[in-house]
Amino acid sequence: MLTEQTNSELGRHLLTIRGVQFIFGAQGDPFALILRAGDDDPLSHGERAREQGLHESAAGAWVTASHALGARILGDPRFSARHAEEGPQHHPGVDVWDDPLLCHVVPVDDARLNLEPAAYERLASIAAPLLGADALADRAADVERAYREALAEAGARFDLYRDVAVPAALTVVAGLLGLPDGGRERLAGLHAGLATAFDAGHCPQQLPAARAFLEAETALSEELGSLVSSGLATGLAGLPGASPEDAVSIGVLAVVVGVEATATAVCNAVEVLLARPGEWERLTRDPSRAAGAVREALRLAPPLRFESRIAREAVELDGRTVEEGWRVVVLVDAANRDPEVFPDPDAFDPERPGDLSLTRTGGPADAVTADLVRIQTEAAVRVLAEQRPALRIGAEVLRRSRSAVLRGVLRFPLA
Repeated sequence: MLTEQTNSELGRHLLTIRGVQFIFGAQGDPFALILRAGDDDPLSHGERAREQGLHESAAGAWVTASHALGARILGDPRFSARHAEEGPQHHPGVDVWDDPLLCHVVPVDDARLNLEPAAYERLASIAAPLLGADALADRAADVERAYREALAEAGARFDLYRDVAVPAALTVVAGLLGLPDGGRERLAGLHAGLATAFDAGHCPQQLPAARAFLEAETALSEELGSLVSSGLATGLAGLPGASPEDAVSIGVLAVVVGVEATATAVCNAVEVLLARPGEWERLTRDPSRAAGAVREALRLAPPLRFESRIAREAVELDGRTVEEGWRVVVLVDAANRDPEVFPDPDAFDPERPGDLSLTRTGGPADAVTADLVRIQTEAAVRVLAEQRPALRIGAEVLRRSRSAVLRGVLRFPLA
């Protein structure tokens, strides 16, 4: 395991992959440029990738920005988040110049982001009494209260990410899992490390961030395992038919996805809406429009900018053969602006059919966590529209470096 490597060994592994991505990006490879996460306009790389059609990136992946092909890949059980072999999904020590295995930079197994599609479907069925749409609808008042209370404590000028989105999501998730007193504070302590979960497997983090993530994902699994076995995580312990491992997996996904992906979705949705004053004004007059507004905002700015899968057998795609074990990447933000599917694709239109967007707020785990992220994001936007109708961005929004997937938020000042 990479957690057992010395800092020198782990740092060398991360720097090697970072160097490969940098060099291929310098040669103009669109996906390598996205992985470098070195600019503020990743959509331009997606447009170039669309012009190339399904193509083989030098960064070790087949890449598509086509909506039709992307939908096929994301719905095909022959594509998985993991390779067929057992054990941790990472490739330390591989000569990436001869064999560019850049799909699992560090293992995200303890974060439960590398399960098989069927495993996520099974967990979603087990988690339905806790994280399903009906169950969350019954707790809608609790979800909205968490965002109202966070906003009330934030003051007139506040940081949307740090002061509202993250604290409220931590409160919601801790409440759903039935964590004991102090559980929310413990989650908050782990969150800083877990925030890079979606990026860490694809874009090499700086050594301290990578180490913090590896330690935090293991600590979260161990802590939830202890709480489940002792019956102290009452929400997880009460799931009918859940084994201890199932309960821990559901809890980990609720924390990893339900906090950071939610916070990113909230920030993205608000940024899109505030950039269109007319849309924000319409929403403040009628906050019940939040569901449609959020859906369209997250089409334009999905919290997960691309999805990565591994072919579990040879698959024919648009006349090309993707061999078993090869990585396939769907550039979701570009596919969501595919002009063959979305008329005037850059325009904001909350009346568009919602089932066309390829946005998946939980990545491969979306079946388990989609409703948790969606309902929180809608609640946050609704509360902001009701209570802060004159909201505006107070200064530049800053995004994390080396955040190719989430483009995670560092600072989101509002007034």
